[in-house]
Amino acid sequence: MATETKKKGLGLPQTRGSFQVRGKVTGTQRDNFYTEKLTKTDKPWRSVAFGVQFDENSTVFVSLNGMERDFVYFSKKEDNKTVTKEVPWKNRFTFAEKDYSLIGVNVGVTKTKDAKGNEVNDKKRLTDYDACKEIGDNLSDDKTVFVKGTIEFGSYKEKHTTKFVPSQVSLGKDIDFEAEDFKALADFTQVIVFTGITPNEDKTRATVAAKIVNYDSIEDAEFIITDMNLARVFSKNLKPYSSIKVWGNISVEKNTEEVTTSDCWGAENNMDKVNAPTIRELVITGADPETIDTTTYTEAEIDKAKGIKTYPMQKS
Repeated sequence: MATETKKKGLGLPQTRGSFQVRGKVTGTQRDNFYTEKLTKTDKPWRSVAFGVQFDENSTVFVSLNGMERDFVYFSKKEDNKTVTKEVPWKNRFTFAEKDYSLIGVNVGVTKTKDAKGNEVNDKKRLTDYDACKEIGDNLSDDKTVFVKGTIEFGSYKEKHTTKFVPSQVSLGKDIDFEAEDFKALADFTQVIVFTGITPNEDKTRATVAAKIVNYDSIEDAEFIITDMNLARVFSKNLKPYSSIKVWGNISVEKNTEEVTTSDCWGAENNMDKVNAPTIRELVITGADPETIDTTTYTEAEIDKAKGIKTYPMQKS
């Protein structure tokens, strides 16, 4: 069963992914939290980047950017179809035709009163450019937020990259990581093109090799499975270049080593010292066999798509 029906870009359906995370905001005091500048083509450009701490020791960093454009797009449902309307950029705040909604980012980072006098999030649908400003002006450390969005796999200078790009940023109820009923929320869902699975030496976890099909590129990606029964199911039932929908948890760990210091008064003190950058992994906990597609992403089709020259939009 194909994961998407619309072909574009490379001529293959994109394998899409999403994430959701709830936690406390961090990083708003950093210089790169909110940025404004001009692109090489003199277009105003904005970006925002911050962390969401989802348990006592783990933080996911999300980032969003956008620039001024010639048009924005509004859509509505009509006769079971989506109707889209192109609107000049300057009219994005004033366009108000019935049932049309801006295609953009849902932001609720300030409070207002509803009709009953209750304090609620002031929900806004904004372009990514305007959402960056709204978030940059109003978000601060330790606020609790719920963030969901898309996962973007890419590569830069032969290094693989994974970005979490918000489509919603909303204030939430305060959380207490030490509360008995606290449950961390940092999940993902992703369609992958499976290419192989390799267990580690002591058979306690396995690495899933996959390809991600974007609009204009095909990227290599790795996922982790710690449930070895699930790993065996993958190995037994998935052939290379089969696509499947998977889901699981975002895992973030600091690679540390215990060191001893004698630069103190009295007894020596053991300290944890960060030995390497934080390790972020996407840990698969489940998959839907009904989504297996063995015909769309063959090795020949992948190789063919890799050879297609595309001309993506110029980045700032």
